[in-house]
Amino acid sequence: MPHPVRSSLGFLSAERLVMNTAFRFVYPFLPAIARGLGVPLQQAALLISARHIAGLATPAVARVVGSGERRHRLIVTGLLLFVAGSAVTAVTSAYVGALIGFALIGLAKPVFDVSSQAYIADRVPYEKRARYLSVFEFTWAGALLIGAPATGWLISKTDWVTPFWVFGVLSVIALVLVPRFIDADHPVVDSRHGRARFNRSGLAFLFVAGFFALASEMIVVVFGAWLENSFGLSLVALGGVAFLIGASELAGEGATFAFTDRIGKRRAVLIGLAVSATGFALLVPARGHMGLGLTFLAIALFGFEFTIVSSIPLASELVPSARARYLAWMVVAMSLARGIGAAVGPSLFDTFGLSGPAIAAVGADIIAAVVLIMWVRERPASRYSVPLKGSSEG
Repeated sequence: MPHPVRSSLGFLSAERLVMNTAFRFVYPFLPAIARGLGVPLQQAALLISARHIAGLATPAVARVVGSGERRHRLIVTGLLLFVAGSAVTAVTSAYVGALIGFALIGLAKPVFDVSSQAYIADRVPYEKRARYLSVFEFTWAGALLIGAPATGWLISKTDWVTPFWVFGVLSVIALVLVPRFIDADHPVVDSRHGRARFNRSGLAFLFVAGFFALASEMIVVVFGAWLENSFGLSLVALGGVAFLIGASELAGEGATFAFTDRIGKRRAVLIGLAVSATGFALLVPARGHMGLGLTFLAIALFGFEFTIVSSIPLASELVPSARARYLAWMVVAMSLARGIGAAVGPSLFDTFGLSGPAIAAVGADIIAAVVLIMWVRERPASRYSVPLKGSSEG
């Protein structure tokens, strides 16, 4: 008998909170990690680069390990990679070990994410899917609002490697519990699966995802420098701004839970793009006023989070015969775009101030909206979307 989808969702969300915390705590505590490894901050930052680069292999893992739409096996693979990455980082306590560990974690998280999203999408009707997937996405904001402060407290009491021991132990427990919450694999038998090609809407939406990720990254990567240079904010105050980001993300995820299924996924993404672009545009006249600037930044990030969380249920039905593989390619599209944004944003900021990346972000959101309107069509629920009997209750 299939496991109740709500219990599966609770299990997957709990583990994802652990993985997201492992991702998000690194940014504010990178100096502490650098000191622990005995390397300069610039060299420690390469750990994050290794993590992003490793994530680009997600489609290959989804295609090989998850061939035939095997969600259980792919979820277990993500957990095993995460345990290995946490253990290598903690055991070695050396730069090379951390580099390998971060790379393993960087591959583990997107593998776990896309397999979990596909697992939920398989079992929830399309008209209800945004509510379930938004609960899964609450863990992203939760990692910043809850996980990162808890990890910081742990580092202050012990050292920088202790959180990785905790992440690893919690994930080993999750591995043991997988059979209690996740259904065994029953691969889809479909002659098209091995050669499934992405349709026009699927291909176009990869560009949409890339452009709205580019827009956000160009601002996020420079907002700290803007606050520090323009208003002389201290590190403690910047930590308060990080809380603002987490609250904006949480609000966007909550809006997805409340509205996206009601108004339609494609329309929700378009509304999110409009809100995000408006927030970015308002940063230009407000760049000299901290209060207004932070307000409009919050609006923009709310719009971005509403966009990205609403986009997941939409994407889950664009190529249903290769759902996990398509979601993996969406991860790649957004990762590449974020890499470009992280490189371009500071250059625009140095040349034009906050106006440069803000205007570029508006342009990227507009391009995303145009592509969405012209080439992306919302697919009706397919036979791949029919939930297992009894799995959408409880």
